[in-house]
Amino acid sequence: MDDNGLRFLDIGDGSERRAIAIRELAGTSPGLFWLGGYKSDMKGTKAQALADWAERERRGCVRFDYSGHGESTGAFTDGTIGRWLADSLAVFDACARGPQILIGSSMGGWLALLLVQALRRRGGRERRPSPA
Repeated sequence: MDDNGLRFLDIGDGSERRAIAIRELAGTSPGLFWLGGYKSDMKGTKAQALADWAERERRGCVRFDYSGHGESTGAFTDGTIGRWLADSLAVFDACARGPQILIGSSMGGWLALLLVQALRRRGGRERRPSPA
């Protein structure tokens, strides 16, 4: 992790391997889990405003860039909703602690709904995110 809270999560295998850039704040529950929009990144104005609010309120907050976006590796043109959902699931599993509020902008709203469905299909999860 660097001084700005940036770390990378390696996911996928072979040619599908990619490093997902993540910034997270520790804090109280429920945590905030940001899902950005199409061609957006976690340093955009909405994501940054959310992180600033979370920091002031001492609320947990996770932001990340899908593969091919922002500081994550991968080519944008290789991206699909399925791949970006896999990115979201991997980050959720690695970073979300306790109850989460999913906050999606544009395409991120769609991915938030898909993420909830995927988590419910898996069942047995202690944390149940709520789409915002």
